[in-house]
Amino acid sequence: MLREVYRSMPRPCLFVAFLLAADPAAAATLEDALAGALERAGPLDDTELPAASSWLSGVPTFSASYVDSQEPLGTDEAEVSLNLPIKSGARRRLDGELEAQANDYAEAAAAYRRWLYAGQVREAAWTHRLAALDLAAARKRRSLLAGLNDRLGRLADSGVIPRYTALITARTLVDAELAVDEAERALAREETLFQALTGLASLPADLAEAGPLPTAPDWQGHPALRRLEAARAQETTQLALSAPATANWNVSLIAREFEGPQFTEDQYGLAVEMPLNFLGTQSSSNRSQQNAARRDYLIARDQLWLSLRREWDTLRAEARHLDRRRALLGEAAVLADRIEAQVTALEASNEIEAELRLQRLLDVLDTRAALARTEALIGRNAARLRQAAGRTP
Repeated sequence: MLREVYRSMPRPCLFVAFLLAADPAAAATLEDALAGALERAGPLDDTELPAASSWLSGVPTFSASYVDSQEPLGTDEAEVSLNLPIKSGARRRLDGELEAQANDYAEAAAAYRRWLYAGQVREAAWTHRLAALDLAAARKRRSLLAGLNDRLGRLADSGVIPRYTALITARTLVDAELAVDEAERALAREETLFQALTGLASLPADLAEAGPLPTAPDWQGHPALRRLEAARAQETTQLALSAPATANWNVSLIAREFEGPQFTEDQYGLAVEMPLNFLGTQSSSNRSQQNAARRDYLIARDQLWLSLRREWDTLRAEARHLDRRRALLGEAAVLADRIEAQVTALEASNEIEAELRLQRLLDVLDTRAALARTEALIGRNAARLRQAAGRTP
């Protein structure tokens, strides 16, 4: 697949590859567009953090003291100590869990970011497709009016038809020219936005995505929910690390010197301070933080679920509406073909007025354009359903 080839390329060559993908001989796909958008966005974070110590929970400290006695027979005392904050067994276990959770969160964040950009790429591609259809319809309308305008102008000059009919057609042609100009500007804008997003010079010719449409979102595997759950797991572990039960051990290496008028003595020792975890003491502040964090997580999860559910239900309702609209427009298109044939026949026998013929032919074009646009809207709706379900190209 193109995506695997891109991943194996050096990063300086990758952007050039995306631009070459726009060549008609190697048509770009939505996957290429998404890869280009992610490449242009850059990595989430290139900062390399220093590795954490497996047994030290903080920076060792050094202390020194000297006591000078003011008595003639007094003893002077000097002491130095090296203090080492050692991780307790519970803290080492939680640190291991936190490291694994950090990797899980990195994967969830990358999947979530890919999902976000997939939505942007899908919307940009389908908006461009709709703009292209609008331009094609506007050009067809202009072409029809231009032909009729030339013909009716000649008939009006020869006195066969009233000048009024020719002027009406000429006025409608001006509106059609304006519509084409607006449609060309809209399409150019969408092309610029798509290129700025993905780096591709042209859009994929085929926007259809493989596989059947999802019947329901995968709530458990949804990138947004996975990211929320991964963040919650990290937060829970971090709060557990601040609990009294995971307090550090403090090991101190001590050296003392006693110097008096009659003797000098050197002492060396080891001091250990450890928490009594079996008492199960819990601080009020830590407990309050854990409860608040859990409530915030549950509220955020509810908000996310409700938002995703509302979007999914809205898109499903829109899909049913578009299917019904396509069916009705299909029937209208069949009738439009018959109307066009009848208009042509009546025109040949001079049984239909020029203005009425113009209106009927424009109605035929509008019906066909509406059908084509509805097909594109159904495609966009399908892409949005995949997006709402948490799927990426």
